[in-house]
Amino acid sequence: MSGKLGIHSLVFSDQWDASNASAACRAASEIGYDLIEVLMFDPAALDIPLTRRVTRETGLGLRLGMALGPDADISSSDPVLARRGEETVARALEIAAELGAPAVSGITYAAFSNYGAPATNDARARVAESLSRLDRHAGALGVRLGLEPVNRYESYLANTLDEAASLIRASGGSNLFIHMDTFHMNIEEGDVAAAIHRNAALLGYAHVADSNRGVLGGGHFDLSGYFRTLESAGYTGDFTVEAFSSRVLSDALVGGVRLWREAWEDSIVAARSAYDVLCVMRKNAKAGCRVW
Repeated sequence: MSGKLGIHSLVFSDQWDASNASAACRAASEIGYDLIEVLMFDPAALDIPLTRRVTRETGLGLRLGMALGPDADISSSDPVLARRGEETVARALEIAAELGAPAVSGITYAAFSNYGAPATNDARARVAESLSRLDRHAGALGVRLGLEPVNRYESYLANTLDEAASLIRASGGSNLFIHMDTFHMNIEEGDVAAAIHRNAALLGYAHVADSNRGVLGGGHFDLSGYFRTLESAGYTGDFTVEAFSSRVLSDALVGGVRLWREAWEDSIVAARSAYDVLCVMRKNAKAGCRVW
């Protein structure tokens, strides 16, 4: 596994302003991370000059995550909402190209929302058509678009790796990939290792989170087995720690992901601990170790 190690900016704060962005990037760089991921709910709200400056000053690579909202849902039967969703993803791809980020990934196929009914065949067809157009846009820009399967309480259409792969194949896209997230896989996958091997050719990015979405290594997800599986599957993408604490996030985001407990008080301590876990896991996976 040759991928870079990253950390999500939400480990430090959900405010990506001059003070918080600079502090997060400095901390990530000093700890030893190679990249930082910044989340966009609204691409128009991202401060592009600030993002370029703080990542360049610290030498960090940049990954861009996103989550569509109910008012910009490409799976919607309302053509206005569907078009707005596609335009939102298209703009995010343009920002990635402008900032030199290799991709945009996340909930790019529907809304970050608790849907009350399963997706219809028409919705799947609409999304496949939209992804096909977005794939061509990404290719023209020299970037890629990732689909992150999330659990059933946060979206629909792609809750498993297989479902994300199905959307990619239906779209015919060549610039699309699956963005794994171990928190969601722990909920939705019947057999994590088998799902990884079935979809190995489409895997392009990984969020590493524990079962409780708190301190990495503080839950019950089999991180050791996960890394061994990725090694055997030939995964070469990047890894980014995604871990949350209500201590450092706003009420809106805490409510959105039902984060009722404080996982930690000190983001720096949590980030250092996660980095150590990632390094050990990756090293042991390469060596064929079963424990860490």
